[in-house]
Amino acid sequence: MKTLCLYYTRTNTTKEVMENIAGILDADIAEYTDGRDRSGVKGYLGACFATVKNTISKVHIKGDINLKSYDRVLIGMPVWVEGPCAIGRALIRKYRKKMPTEVYYVVTHMGDKHDYMDKIKAMDELLGRPSAGQVSIRTKDNDYIRESTKFAKTLV
Repeated sequence: MKTLCLYYTRTNTTKEVMENIAGILDADIAEYTDGRDRSGVKGYLGACFATVKNTISKVHIKGDINLKSYDRVLIGMPVWVEGPCAIGRALIRKYRKKMPTEVYYVVTHMGDKHDYMDKIKAMDELLGRPSAGQVSIRTKDNDYIRESTKFAKTLV
């Protein structure tokens, strides 16, 4: 099964998670972005504002990626202000018609374990169909590589 792992990262944590998953699945990996610098306090506050207001309109996948050539896609995205990052939502909105049948969400966050099913339902609405699966991975004070490994092994 040909798999693509997509990720957006502000601090490289989601990138680490997705690189781990891609390695286990022998998958291709690519970053998606809105092209803005989101580093530091200013970047963080801008990201929070964009998520609350859902103001991201431009997003692209880096590299020469043809989504239709994949059997499944795993979309890695952080949660900002208790919601999926606006860049991840923009990616789903823009590319939903090109996504393969199997789409999985890998949601990274720093908070305590929460039930993110309402966020998953919102992403499914953007996708226009239910996702094939998802995982919520806490990154702060947690072995997030172990958690991502456990999830990836369920997809092998």
